[in-house]
Amino acid sequence: MVKVAKFVVIINDNVVWMENKAIQFYSDLFGQKALGKKYVEEYLSHQKLFKIQNDFSVEMLMVYDGDNPLSFMKLNSSRLSNQNLGANKAIGIEHIVYFNPDEAEALFKRAEEVATQRKHDLIWVKVLAIDAALIEVLQSLNYKTFDFEEIISEEPHKELIYFRKSV
Repeated sequence: MVKVAKFVVIINDNVVWMENKAIQFYSDLFGQKALGKKYVEEYLSHQKLFKIQNDFSVEMLMVYDGDNPLSFMKLNSSRLSNQNLGANKAIGIEHIVYFNPDEAEALFKRAEEVATQRKHDLIWVKVLAIDAALIEVLQSLNYKTFDFEEIISEEPHKELIYFRKSV
């Protein structure tokens, strides 16, 4: 079946599923369940996900195989988080939770369609430096690295690489 990416409504069932999948993904990525849980508590806990309901500039995009959810990412079109990028109207992507490169690619292709429809001129992505598979997907989709923030994390698992693509 064809994998389709679409926006997801923040309801209890979706939030519980996303939090559990995020714990699984980040635990695998970091190689430690404790680090995965800590990361999700900080960024993708059910409390954090429910707050998205009240922020019209932040949306969750999810890949489905039929009715089965597979992967998701957070899109942020807030002017505050997208300033200083040298673009008129940028959209940011972060917290990409996926379980194979095809799912990540489907998410990014849909994000590009959304950006084009909404007349954004730039998509930029925060990627954890240890996520080699996602970096490879982004490079295959012609995203280019750029320097954005000079914040060096005390925690190596939180080191970020920034990618951008004009749309």
